[in-house]
Amino acid sequence: MTMLDVKNLSISFKTDEGEITPVQGVSFSVEAGKTLGLVGESGSGKSVSTKALMRLLPGNSDLSPETSIKYKNKNGDVIDVEKLSYKAKTLRQLRGGEIGMIFQEPMASFSPVYTIGNQMIEAIRLHKKMSKREARQYAIEMLAKVGISSPESRIDQYPHEISGGMRQRCMIALTLSAGPALLIADEPTTALDVTIQAQVLELMRDLQKDLGMGMIFITHDLGVISHIADEVAVMYLGTIVERGPTSDIIHDPKHPYTRGLIEAIPSLDTLHHRLSPVPGDIPSPNERPKGCPFHTRCTQKIEGKCDVDAPLEARVSPERLVRCWLHEEG
Repeated sequence: MTMLDVKNLSISFKTDEGEITPVQGVSFSVEAGKTLGLVGESGSGKSVSTKALMRLLPGNSDLSPETSIKYKNKNGDVIDVEKLSYKAKTLRQLRGGEIGMIFQEPMASFSPVYTIGNQMIEAIRLHKKMSKREARQYAIEMLAKVGISSPESRIDQYPHEISGGMRQRCMIALTLSAGPALLIADEPTTALDVTIQAQVLELMRDLQKDLGMGMIFITHDLGVISHIADEVAVMYLGTIVERGPTSDIIHDPKHPYTRGLIEAIPSLDTLHHRLSPVPGDIPSPNERPKGCPFHTRCTQKIEGKCDVDAPLEARVSPERLVRCWLHEEG
């Protein structure tokens, strides 16, 4: 069952330098109980795109008239998210109660002046009919569920009193305590060491299986995506350049950018070789190149075509879509 369907998502921002459009024509969907991985370098538009799903963008932002964000809630009702007013009760219920978000840096997401318990209890009571005592007990149960030792005492600690890995677990517990059906995880393992990263990934997979949640997992690391996602959407400069099942993308990338990301992953078989990064840097959204956005860094570009016209999305197999002139339909 499709719980989220996004079509033609385009986001613009009014700035002192004029209007910029960091996200252009992005389309994807999320199935209940499945994980969509959003992959790309910093500046690709991953976080901006997912914040639009909860209407968390700043006041100088605007969605294009063609944008459609349809979400099927727990009652089976379809909500047109892009049409919701910021003051609408439905939007307040959507944030947290229907769609939860684990932010990239938990130290910046938790308030430093309130305990972990205070912040969890507030979120729980906002979305569930519970007394303070019931909410506190529920918070302790959620902390235990995510593997926090001695949750009865940890609940009264401040964010700065616990380690980075524990803070990330507390952030997961806080997000899941409201009972969302769809979870957005914005690079939740970036600041963690490899051992804790593996534990958090395993935890999220187990919780997803237990709770039947849909999930959008944002990262720049295709190695992480290969362990957690069912489907991958590769983003570059605000556009999805390739989409398909994770195994197909990892083992047979069609877009030169996807191939470059995979080749840049360190391997035990190539310890004595230099890493092979994608050449060049991602352009700024207000300096978007003409034609294919990746042609300025592409080693396979077709002169007179890639630098002139933007490619359309082509279906290279029943489940694979790629936006590249090398795979032009017909």
